[in-house]
Amino acid sequence: MSTTNKKLYTLPKVKSTGKKWYVWFRFFDEKTNQRKLIIKQCDINSKDLKALPARERLAQLNALKAAIKFKLEKQGWNPIYNTYPYKTPEQIAIERLKDMGLNEALDFAWSKCDVASKTKLDYGTTIRFVKLGAEQLQLAYKPISEIKRTHIKLILEHIKKERKWSNKAYNKNLGYLGAVVDRLLDWDIIETNPAHNIKSLPVTETEKFLPLTTEEKKTIQDHLYLHHYRFFVFLMVVYHTGIRPKEVLALRIKDINKDLSEILILPDLVAENSKTKKIRKVPINQHLQLLLRELHLEDYKPECFVFGSPFDSGTGNRGSSPYGRGSMHPDYFKPSTTQIKRDTVTKLWKKIVKDKLGIDKYQYALKHSGANDKIMAGIEIDALQELYGHSSKLMTVKYATKVKELYKKQIIDLSPSFGE
Repeated sequence: MSTTNKKLYTLPKVKSTGKKWYVWFRFFDEKTNQRKLIIKQCDINSKDLKALPARERLAQLNALKAAIKFKLEKQGWNPIYNTYPYKTPEQIAIERLKDMGLNEALDFAWSKCDVASKTKLDYGTTIRFVKLGAEQLQLAYKPISEIKRTHIKLILEHIKKERKWSNKAYNKNLGYLGAVVDRLLDWDIIETNPAHNIKSLPVTETEKFLPLTTEEKKTIQDHLYLHHYRFFVFLMVVYHTGIRPKEVLALRIKDINKDLSEILILPDLVAENSKTKKIRKVPINQHLQLLLRELHLEDYKPECFVFGSPFDSGTGNRGSSPYGRGSMHPDYFKPSTTQIKRDTVTKLWKKIVKDKLGIDKYQYALKHSGANDKIMAGIEIDALQELYGHSSKLMTVKYATKVKELYKKQIIDLSPSFGE
């Protein structure tokens, strides 16, 4: 039902034939979700007024109609409950949302999360934990408008104890919860996010997420350049551009300029080829250009994935090479119409880099390394933020850990003396 006045009620009309004279119209009833017939007679049908000439009785009836119309249009009168002003269906719906209990509000917020499927699954897991904690602390039905930071902290600390969360797990779920509850802000259901401004717990930095050392980079390059060149080029796209591995796997030849100077990322919600919804133009530096030329992309159709699989989807990894089956096949990462799965490159990194070469770093170390190396080469943090497509500079600093070291060095080397 529309929320405009014209749809909430019909214009009053006069019934002036037969035994009954009255004004009638219909008004939207939020309980039945239908318009209800309203009849107003006043005293027009009394014995005394019945003796009046029809013309005078009709004049009084029209006066009643005008009064009703004024009350409806100007005063917001609800004739069903005789209240002022009436509540439109939209207002009723908004009030209904604002009256939701915590758990119902969390479900609503999660349903409005327009994110990648993996991210939404992660959010959903967090929400299930929080809802269970809210039930155990008897906060599940507390109106969302009354939920404060204290309540969120109590719930998270309760879950941490019950599920034996590490500080890292606590921080991760806190971040997910804050992201979901932000949807309630978007819908004007709450004025502030109670999951924001809660301090993260201290976490010891793991070696696995540190950037690669110079020696580790050389070891990886020497081995992959000789034994798995196309996988090496795939990793170099991540290193030089900061494009996420899943985004790289979604790249098609048509997404790369013919002169190999730029990569165009057009967000596709179905393919989930980008974490942002903005069109991104990512420059290709001269080092990466040399590597991409060796792939001879011009020999393949524009629709082919730059790094594809030689196997048709659903047929299994048939074929072998001196290095094994599956992703070790020499045609793996060649342009193809079959896309490689994200977990395939994770497993291949583990098999070659972690297990064979003994480098206990995650694949994301490439992105950290690329960010640090660019910062140390003199590239500004703002330029790096633009390259990585981050909405926040803080996110870029998370990858460019060397930026703090560089700032410290600049303060030491460039600070003027008191007399200058």
